[in-house]
Amino acid sequence: MEPIRVGIIGVGNVLNQYLDKIGVHPDVQIVALADVNPEAVRKRAAEYDVPKALTPDELLADEDVELVLNLTPPKLHAPVTLQAIAAGKHVLSEKPFATSLEEAKQILEAAREAGVKVGSAPTTFLGSGMQTSRKLIDDGWIGKPVAAFASFACRGYEHWHPNVDPFYSPGAGPMLDIGPYLITNLVNFFGPVSRVSATTPRSAETRPRPGKDGEVIQIQTPTHVTGTLDFESGATATVIVSWDIWNHNLPHLEIYGTGGSLAAPNPDHFSGAPVLRRGEPGDLALDMTPPGGGDWRETPITHRDDAYRGIGLAEFGYAIRKGVEPRTGGDFAYHVLEVLLAFEASSEHGKHIAIASTCERPRPLPSVGPQEPYRFD
Repeated sequence: MEPIRVGIIGVGNVLNQYLDKIGVHPDVQIVALADVNPEAVRKRAAEYDVPKALTPDELLADEDVELVLNLTPPKLHAPVTLQAIAAGKHVLSEKPFATSLEEAKQILEAAREAGVKVGSAPTTFLGSGMQTSRKLIDDGWIGKPVAAFASFACRGYEHWHPNVDPFYSPGAGPMLDIGPYLITNLVNFFGPVSRVSATTPRSAETRPRPGKDGEVIQIQTPTHVTGTLDFESGATATVIVSWDIWNHNLPHLEIYGTGGSLAAPNPDHFSGAPVLRRGEPGDLALDMTPPGGGDWRETPITHRDDAYRGIGLAEFGYAIRKGVEPRTGGDFAYHVLEVLLAFEASSEHGKHIAIASTCERPRPLPSVGPQEPYRFD
């Protein structure tokens, strides 16, 4: 297959997470980088041996670029994606897909009119840890999935991130920043969500800015979100995302079935082995082949485990070449965004929020060995 030719807009903190291991995906060719900071883009292009260091407008006008990877700040995701669509490019955006459903609808409509494909990260659900977990669920190792618990919590990004203010601005916060990892993987496991119920407080109106005596960060978004999801399949999930929790022993992602439980790896990572506990012998006449019942057992990995974020580009490029919908495609991205935004809406209105959109559960990836090429059929 001819490699997909990719141009990347935005050369900040996330770029290395796409390019450090891009060599394991030979069907992806990075042809250009672009940024509003010319010095930064020249430095990054040299670092990764990318032939072109451009302005965003130059990249969008470049006929060599087929697929734009949008790594701009979240508030620019929709505007830059729409500009790329207008230039006739396919677009894969970092999460979130947009910061409002109105923007997301514009993207889907523009993509349909232009005949291009759009989609959104996170793509961790394509990694070996989550694909192995998906296979265990689909193969019936925990019986019928009925419930899940998902969490992501820390003390706040001001303690490590160099530019923290955008994370506490409207349209941001932990649900739109770290929530996509949880919701995307839950939809991968259970399928589409039917309704959301949540509460979304924030612990303070300001926070001290570390290392800057007297300076504060204005908090304009909920900083602690807890809620429940009902899935069309009948399963339910409890979700907690927070920047108000200093320490905890909460699991990242656990799936509970009629015949056992599965602890999936960190949904922010692409690898890691799931841990499985089956029912005791005789519980449900389960096949007790290893990993056996009664104890938590680490499971073998069924998929290649060196994907990193470039797997999203590789899968997207395959879909473009084959004329099929990417697993990260627009309807899937829109549905995840609607679920993310429903948490705050539920808290504000004090009621369940019905999810109007739906999507196909993403197709699982074929299992491949550690030395076999990635497959996306």
